[in-house]
Amino acid sequence: MPDTSPPADPVREPPRRRLDEAGLLGAVEEARAQGIDRDAHRVIRWSHDLLGDGLMMTTSFQKSGMIILHMVREIVPELPVFFLDTGFHFPETLEFAERIRREWGINVILQRPKLFGEQFAATHGKLYERDPDLCCHLNKVEPQKELLDRYDGWIAGVRRDQASTRGAADSLEILEGAKLKVQPLAHWSKLEVETYLKDHKIPTHPLFELGYQSIGCQPCTQPCHDPSNERAGRWMGKAKTECGLHTFWKKKGNDLDPPAEPRPGP
Repeated sequence: MPDTSPPADPVREPPRRRLDEAGLLGAVEEARAQGIDRDAHRVIRWSHDLLGDGLMMTTSFQKSGMIILHMVREIVPELPVFFLDTGFHFPETLEFAERIRREWGINVILQRPKLFGEQFAATHGKLYERDPDLCCHLNKVEPQKELLDRYDGWIAGVRRDQASTRGAADSLEILEGAKLKVQPLAHWSKLEVETYLKDHKIPTHPLFELGYQSIGCQPCTQPCHDPSNERAGRWMGKAKTECGLHTFWKKKGNDLDPPAEPRPGP
């Protein structure tokens, strides 16, 4: 498991002044005009230049996340990288997260829900069977909300081609509360992801080799042999496709959304 002790404070730049919504809209509009949002490396650097230590990342160490981590360790290695530890992850996920923390020197920090492990089970039982939406909200959305109360920017590994619910994702989005959501690979294709992983010899989660296309909590994730649908193995048999992390917060400033045109990948 990742180290739960607080990491040593790295040397950081002074925190940036928090931007209000109008200021954030203006900054995003200018970045788009300069084509910064079309380049994953540039958009990570730009976001950190804009927000300083107000920027953080969350990841579950899947393929897109590993690519972003590979970039982050070069651009801003001290970036806080939060892993939402729900208490229901595969042992392989926890082991892989610890391996990457150790070998890559990433600043991985566990973010857990208020009720965790045995406490959650004693209170809610198998909530993931009765009400998976509530289970995800308590174990993922609420811990993420705590992070967004502390940080002004959030880097995530969402891509448009992962699911129909993500088809409008963009590299730079403004969420309610004047929060910046940065999705450096939003316009990348699955082929571009696989190519980058191969070219840079990036390790991947071991469950991908066992037929899993997307890896979440163990009770709600199964192998899926449909390579065209990365999220088909999640919540199988239920009318649910998202945990809520990427649907709970409303986007602002949609009038600035650029046209849905192909963007260069790696």
